[in-house]
Amino acid sequence: MKSQSRAHLAILSLLAAAAFLVLIPQAFAQTVTNGSFEAVQIGTVSSNPADIPGWTKVGSTGDGLLWGVGYADGGGSITVAGDGRQFVTMGNGCCGSPNTFSGWETTVTGLIAGDSYVVSFMTAGETTNVPQSMTVSFVSGSSNGPQSFNTPLATVNYWNNWAAQTETFIANGSSATIEFSATDLPQDIGLDNVSVSSGRAVTPEPSSILLLGTGLLGAAGALRRKFLS
Repeated sequence: MKSQSRAHLAILSLLAAAAFLVLIPQAFAQTVTNGSFEAVQIGTVSSNPADIPGWTKVGSTGDGLLWGVGYADGGGSITVAGDGRQFVTMGNGCCGSPNTFSGWETTVTGLIAGDSYVVSFMTAGETTNVPQSMTVSFVSGSSNGPQSFNTPLATVNYWNNWAAQTETFIANGSSATIEFSATDLPQDIGLDNVSVSSGRAVTPEPSSILLLGTGLLGAAGALRRKFLS
């Protein structure tokens, strides 16, 4: 009797695990090229767009484009990034002209028209006393309108207080160009750790369910014979 009970328990556990795997939503991830801006390693600061592959710079350079942990000057120092040791910035810089536009664009592929996706990213402010915000918009691939995000003030100068942000959008086609930008922004805002993902649930095809069921029956029979032998 104990062998039969163990066999039944093992079979039920196997069936329950399989049902769970069939029913849970499957996550699909779209890779953002160089989303953490680590592809080209620099010293502490670069104003060369070629050091940021996968991204297109639009507008003002500000005080620099790509920054690394270890930068320091009389105003402060960089001790942390949102992810890894490098990140990009956008803004007017310390002495930019009013109404200056500055941004970064990247194209994400592998999307499915009509599906919902989530853009995740991190931002950080440059200074302790100047509120900063930026905008996420879509140059192509989605009809979602621009959305603004505020970032927390730094606790000491130079991008030490990183905040996670997200925006959901609906894809119009197989790709979308996302733009992160700032207009008339005093100092520069930091951007890092950009990714796009989807939690779209997948319904298994009938043939897949039949194949899984056949395999489970075989495994269950094998377990029963093992415990009863």
